[in-house]
Amino acid sequence: MSEVLQSTDQFVDERPPSLVRQAFKLRRTQIGAVLSLLLICVALIGPFLAPFGSTEYVEMPNTLSVPGTVFGTDYFGQDVLSRFLFGGRTILILAVLATSIGITLGTTLGLTAAYLRGRADEVIMRALDVVLSFPQVLLSLVVISMFGPSNVLIICTVGLSTTPRI
Repeated sequence: MSEVLQSTDQFVDERPPSLVRQAFKLRRTQIGAVLSLLLICVALIGPFLAPFGSTEYVEMPNTLSVPGTVFGTDYFGQDVLSRFLFGGRTILILAVLATSIGITLGTTLGLTAAYLRGRADEVIMRALDVVLSFPQVLLSLVVISMFGPSNVLIICTVGLSTTPRI
């Protein structure tokens, strides 16, 4: 009645795949990752591939069929493709800096509120609720229209409006 089970020395270490591996098995994740990498590469390498300088005047303003320009010229007579390629790097830098500010401030304020608790927690949370009540794009547009366009102002405005979302 008793059976002896033969044990095999083959133990299979079955760990569930990580979230990243599971995500990259999906086709839409692969397509999104490839497109994101492509855009980042264009933003980083683009200025070296641009046919003209970012502020170089090429031809008459708003001309579509200028030799050497793929997308024509803008209202200043500058090559649209060159300005697009140079602008990608600037946008990438602004996005990284604004996100870093938002993550740093959001984490710091969240940890401070959790550590202090009580009245300080309530004050911090209500202040962040006020910031959350404004749409992010609208808040950025209002601040930029009040103080004028500047990269530092854009970074600070987007970073501060991202803070409560962390």
